[in-house]
Amino acid sequence: MKIRKLISALTAGALTACMISSLTAFPEEEQVQKLRVMPLGDSITDGFTQDPVNGYRVTLWNLLKENGYTDGIDFVGPNGLDSTVWDSENGSDMNHAGYSGYAIADIPNQRSGIYNFSEWLMQEYPADVVMLQIGTNDILSSALDGMDERLELLIDTILTYIPEDGLLYVSTIPYMDADVTNYTNAYTAEEMDKAVDDYNTQIREIVSQKQAEGKPIAQADINSVLTKADLLDGVHPSAEGYEKMGTYWYGKLTEFIDGKPETPTETESETETQEITETETDVTDTVIPGDITEDDSLNLQDIILLQKYLLGKEKISPNAFRNADINYDNIVNIYDLILLKKTILQSRIVIDDPVV
Repeated sequence: MKIRKLISALTAGALTACMISSLTAFPEEEQVQKLRVMPLGDSITDGFTQDPVNGYRVTLWNLLKENGYTDGIDFVGPNGLDSTVWDSENGSDMNHAGYSGYAIADIPNQRSGIYNFSEWLMQEYPADVVMLQIGTNDILSSALDGMDERLELLIDTILTYIPEDGLLYVSTIPYMDADVTNYTNAYTAEEMDKAVDDYNTQIREIVSQKQAEGKPIAQADINSVLTKADLLDGVHPSAEGYEKMGTYWYGKLTEFIDGKPETPTETESETETQEITETETDVTDTVIPGDITEDDSLNLQDIILLQKYLLGKEKISPNAFRNADINYDNIVNIYDLILLKKTILQSRIVIDDPVV
């Protein structure tokens, strides 16, 4: 049985600063499509009460950047800065689909809803991963009846546009402080907590049902991250609350990239479904993750060859394919490329012990 272990540091032939700086300097037509991530929801996704209005995305992006993921990720959505523009102060990609004041679907004479333009949104801003948090404004508007039905309609629409190797995260919503009446005075503290609990239970039930149907969907649990003490105005997180959210979403997103454990489907394109079998010939017992060129080292050439393979411009051997499967899911795709770049930048190699 193989035992995976971590061995630190590249040898004396480590990449020079010049080589590292060139990791993303491929011609534009050679670029593999980035993982498109859409933060979707109401004012908490929008980042209301923050200045600038960036919410949890600043913390999320900075953590992704610090850990070598941003080279392969693009936030998408109609709001925020243009995708080619970077905020010079915090270095974050600000695109998103957060809409302050919006409910799940239109609430007549009260609020607009995301469901009513969700098809347009997904068509115009395709996403591989959607991080959905919605429902707070339905409760604030006392529109409790049918929340689960409206949410399921929205989820079904989004899932129509999520690729089979993508994922829709549906998050619970945080508790609100009924003693702060900036947005509603319709509830006692107990009634407000119950409304949130009931809706979050509905979220879990819908997600579980869709997972049983084989849909690319998973639950996120912001309710477990924030308390009422993390709210600035009884509804929206404080700066510290948004930081907690960003840290939580970083964990969920990198969990997906590194291993995709919650994705119930494994149907991939032809390029991505070259599976490893025990009957493969010319496959060695020793696996050196990332060694696509099979020269017993990691360098820029491995990144170039893997990128060309994903673009369908080069073929690789069965052994190289095993080396390219860095997250050990028997699939080689953009997530492995992201991990390879991260591995080289951090000067770390993951090796399997040979079979004994």
